[in-house]
Amino acid sequence: MTHTYRPARFEDCRDLAPRLRSQDAKEVMASHGKEPYEALSESFRVSSECFTIIHEDGEIVGMYGVADCNVFASPWLLGSDRLTETKRVMLPVSAKWVEEKNIQYPLLLNYVHADNTVSMKWLKSLGFQFINLIQEFGIGKEPFYQFVRIKENV
Repeated sequence: MTHTYRPARFEDCRDLAPRLRSQDAKEVMASHGKEPYEALSESFRVSSECFTIIHEDGEIVGMYGVADCNVFASPWLLGSDRLTETKRVMLPVSAKWVEEKNIQYPLLLNYVHADNTVSMKWLKSLGFQFINLIQEFGIGKEPFYQFVRIKENV
């Protein structure tokens, strides 16, 4: 199985929102108090770059991007349960994109819910480090890890 990538369109947010993975939905609610559609729409709006992941059968299975925060950039990915069906294809594409973004932005930083084990495995495989556990993060005051990827020789 495989998937393709294309620049995201705003209507992709509405398409993906009802199928967002439960861990991703829990994460955006705990961090920002947002339902899946609101979280996807906001992420789309604030990103300097945003892409949609489409399964080979045509279904949107994920969206990802990066928000330019001046001193650093904040990478993100939200997906459906079907996103993991093509993880062997997705990992090299993700690794290349993250490396390119890390050249453009020497500091990549964001937060992940401590229960979001799928995302944490993916982040670790892409070279991110978990540097801080915040026990009461965001609106929900739930445990989140801060993660970073710092470009060497900056």
